[in-house]
Amino acid sequence: MRPRRHRAGRAARALDLALLGAAVVCLSAPVARPAAGSGAGPDRATGAPPDATRAVDVHDGASDPAVAPDGRRVALCILGKIWTVPLAGGNAEQLSYGPGWDAAPAWSPDGRFLAYATSLPGGTDLLVRDLATGTSAVVTHVEGTIPVVAFAPDGAALYYVDQRGQYEAHVWRIGVDGEGARQLTFTSGWHEWAFALDPRGKRMVLTSGRYGGSDLYLLDTDSLRATRLTETPAAAESAVAWSPDGATWVFVRTENGVDEVVTRPVAEGPERVVASTPFDQKQLSLTPDGRAAALTAARKLWRLDLATGAMSPIAFTARFQLPERAPADLAVVHARLWDGTGADVIPDATLVVRDGRITAVGPSADVPVPEGLDVLDAHGRTLLPGLVDNHYHFWSPWQGPPLLARGVTAVRDPGAPVSTSLSYKQAIELGIVAGPHIYTAGPLIDGVGGYHPWVDVELRDSAAAAPLVDALAAQGVDLLKVYFQLDPPILRSVIREAHRVGLRVTGHIGVRTSLVAAMDGGIDGLNHVRVWRDLPPDHAQPDGRDESLDGSVHPVERMQADWTGIDLDGPEARALLKRMADTHTALDPTLSVQRIPDGMRRSLGLEAFRRARESARGMGRFVHDAWQAGVPILAGTDDGNLFDEMDDYAAAGLPTEAILAAATANGAAWLGHEDDFGTLEVGRRADFVLVDGDPLDDITNTRKVRVVVQDGRVAFELSREDPR
Repeated sequence: MRPRRHRAGRAARALDLALLGAAVVCLSAPVARPAAGSGAGPDRATGAPPDATRAVDVHDGASDPAVAPDGRRVALCILGKIWTVPLAGGNAEQLSYGPGWDAAPAWSPDGRFLAYATSLPGGTDLLVRDLATGTSAVVTHVEGTIPVVAFAPDGAALYYVDQRGQYEAHVWRIGVDGEGARQLTFTSGWHEWAFALDPRGKRMVLTSGRYGGSDLYLLDTDSLRATRLTETPAAAESAVAWSPDGATWVFVRTENGVDEVVTRPVAEGPERVVASTPFDQKQLSLTPDGRAAALTAARKLWRLDLATGAMSPIAFTARFQLPERAPADLAVVHARLWDGTGADVIPDATLVVRDGRITAVGPSADVPVPEGLDVLDAHGRTLLPGLVDNHYHFWSPWQGPPLLARGVTAVRDPGAPVSTSLSYKQAIELGIVAGPHIYTAGPLIDGVGGYHPWVDVELRDSAAAAPLVDALAAQGVDLLKVYFQLDPPILRSVIREAHRVGLRVTGHIGVRTSLVAAMDGGIDGLNHVRVWRDLPPDHAQPDGRDESLDGSVHPVERMQADWTGIDLDGPEARALLKRMADTHTALDPTLSVQRIPDGMRRSLGLEAFRRARESARGMGRFVHDAWQAGVPILAGTDDGNLFDEMDDYAAAGLPTEAILAAATANGAAWLGHEDDFGTLEVGRRADFVLVDGDPLDDITNTRKVRVVVQDGRVAFELSREDPR
């Protein structure tokens, strides 16, 4: 079935702007206005810059390069806005100022127009901007994202990828007037993430795949007949270009943790590797003469000589003009304080913030409030450290405001496209967009045939571990994430190399490598309460090969092992828990993901439903026993609701103090940032939440968020009229 498609009419625009308005309102507060979501200007049509008093210079954050037809400039995305940079380097010129996250620029053949995609809360608009007048028009709207855009050679149509998820990304063509939309690739459960048109527009070369990467195909744009060009089961072809003379394809291939820029003749002839580096998420666009490419790699901009393979940096400065931030100074008075240190609750406390850091905290009688500070009178509400979701994949900047509104001021992202994730993190830190602090692992590090090709890097041997780890560390990741297709020797190598460079490692494992074997290798944390290899008999569990853990085929096995035959009081379970506690291996169980609602009776059938429900109860018991044994518990949701996760811990029997620690201090400590956040102590970052009621009496009171402060500024404040 084809996805529903519509042009962005008034109803769609009203919906998008209403959602955007809700996101902005949720971050508004008397002490600190939001950072305008994205440095947004008041006039999206004209692209006028906002009134601003704060200049922020940026020298990285680059993606989606597109060389202009005259070869003098390259358009690109820099932290969610479209800019142009001289191909020789220099000052960047900002072209887009709208409220969305803008990406995927594409030049018209004559250079008069620039198309790009702008992500909004309700989906993504495809726009065309007239560079002479500065006006923009919406061509179409999709419910997902648009990662790639290209003009037809005659300038009359646009081609783009409509991505609805990791496994649903397909190519479309539409007239620049918004008419005549036609889908060109269809296969459900497959992804076409990149394409390039031939100079006549009759054919395109595209990447296509399912699990374990992708290959190149040649598609006739009229008949839609496709011919396979490559067969690389252990590799993934990603970015692709077609030379202006029609003679050569240039593409990026990632294999065994290495990115290669490869050229291949359209006619018969061998491939040639032009450049090769450890994985850094390369994208490319060819110059008009076809002799060089503008390349983004590790969020920097480069010029690549296709004859010699020489890479030279294209240095740029992009100056963002942003609204001035409010002072990060305030005080909270008369709060019931749970500070996360293990100390007793203070029934009437005052907390003082200067320059975004806590400078004083304690009983109100002992802590004076300096003159001139904005004061939040808590009126007996409970003051908690900002919440930490220790398993949240931050796919979109629009996830940020709702997280802040729920009191989540930090997330540990255990798997995302590395360049995108780091750019979201940087944009939040600079105040370009609103959201929690992000601590990112970058890509999943998996074995060959991985289940998440959009976000993984696959290794087939141990020797590849060190270069990949060094590259990810240099790009700025905060931790590493290993995945269940990694064979044990490779997993151990990744852990060893990560510790060498000071990175901790968490893992969604238990298929090829048991939890005990991973702990033998020094792993620091485990994701999900799944014990495929350690407790159930081997014959009862799929091993991950041949899509045996495909959730559409094995829904129960994919999300949880079958626990019905596990004796949680037996010696194997006791020994596993003791080993986790002795090695201080943290567990983020994502218990709420394992919920089996009544509606699944229909999809699972009686026996599978019984097994799933019983398994979920066993998992709750395991989490309780892990906490009781001394295993550090990290509250994480896998993109769910942290309140649900905490409720499930309470249902499993964890005391409220342990639940709050799992959602605050424990995550900061695991990351090695316990001196920076996670508790409310002098010197810590001023991230905290005011809630109605007392969560120590009832953990559901954490849902009653009234005020959220991030870096000493109010990020969310519920109006007094709101009955929440």
